[in-house]
Amino acid sequence: MLLWQKKGAIPECRVAIAGDFLPASGLQLPQGRTWTDIANGFASYFSNVDAAILNLECCLGAENHTPRPKLGLGDSFSASPDVLEFPRTLGTRIVGLANNHVYDYGEEGATQTKEKILESNLLPLGIGRTLCEKPDVHVAETESGPRIGFWSAARHLVDLATRKSPGIEPATRKRGENALNELKSRGASLAIAFLHAGLEHTNRPDPDDVVLMDDLAKMGFDIVTACHSHRISGYKCLPRRHSYPAFCFYGLGSISSGVLYSELEREGLVVVVGMDRSSNIVNVEVLPVYLEQSGWGCVPDVAVARAILNRFIQLSEEIAQGVYRQRFYQDVRTDLWQKQFRDFQAAIRNGGIRGLAAKLVRIRTRHLHRVFHHGLD
Repeated sequence: MLLWQKKGAIPECRVAIAGDFLPASGLQLPQGRTWTDIANGFASYFSNVDAAILNLECCLGAENHTPRPKLGLGDSFSASPDVLEFPRTLGTRIVGLANNHVYDYGEEGATQTKEKILESNLLPLGIGRTLCEKPDVHVAETESGPRIGFWSAARHLVDLATRKSPGIEPATRKRGENALNELKSRGASLAIAFLHAGLEHTNRPDPDDVVLMDDLAKMGFDIVTACHSHRISGYKCLPRRHSYPAFCFYGLGSISSGVLYSELEREGLVVVVGMDRSSNIVNVEVLPVYLEQSGWGCVPDVAVARAILNRFIQLSEEIAQGVYRQRFYQDVRTDLWQKQFRDFQAAIRNGGIRGLAAKLVRIRTRHLHRVFHHGLD
């Protein structure tokens, strides 16, 4: 689906942005097929792409390490390094690691995951620096000229970097400004913010995330995307004076995932941005993904593609009208107290009284904010 196009302009360079890649848990490849085969099924999406990124939401080869105890519900995920054949075949050289599973097996698991990615001639992005260091960014050079900058960062995680401790790159306005300056200093002519943001069990974005993403676009990022909810959401086109508009995509869903709580989590999106030789955006497309059987991704047939894109347009209209806010809070308040109770039970089971105390400390303002909205409705 073509979302925006500059009249008469022809793209000379393309960048693709995919969502979550979680090749663990219940994910099983079709019999007799490999990750290369699955990637080849997306040839029509990635064949003319000069740079691409996806989010690897698990560790690699970390089964021999001890999983870190969870302070609540949730599993620890690790996959064989062989799964990197998927992004490598797609031509997705950049692998985002700023997410809630990269430290499932502690520092050892995260370090090993980075090493496996580098050994596969891919680039890990989004972890391993302190706030005293410059943000972890990458600028990809293309044959046609544009230099494409990437910043991978996450919101609301316990393993975010601090001034003293390296960790996950935090998605904040200040850090975003630093990242944008670093990208510009390296000659990036297009800037992409690739965020881990959103909430599971809803297709609507967290209003706080929308504010941040819009601010990053107004700050100077050309494309701002989010993934984590494993569901698609909508987009917004933000006009800018004397330039092409910026674009925010509030939920890309998954490109393959072994964790499927709902049929809605079988939907994903790939965003493809076309540029001219002067690095001006000349068109923006969104391409649908469907997760088959145990969760491996494919290009859907016409009927399924239409359903995914219709939902994308509907969600985009909700965001444009502002009604997504109320519907987001309606989604997250469903079984709100039951979910919290189960989470506290898991914290006690996994960490005893200390686990419960740590969980209570982690109740953030945004959780109270959701309860507050729950009380207003």
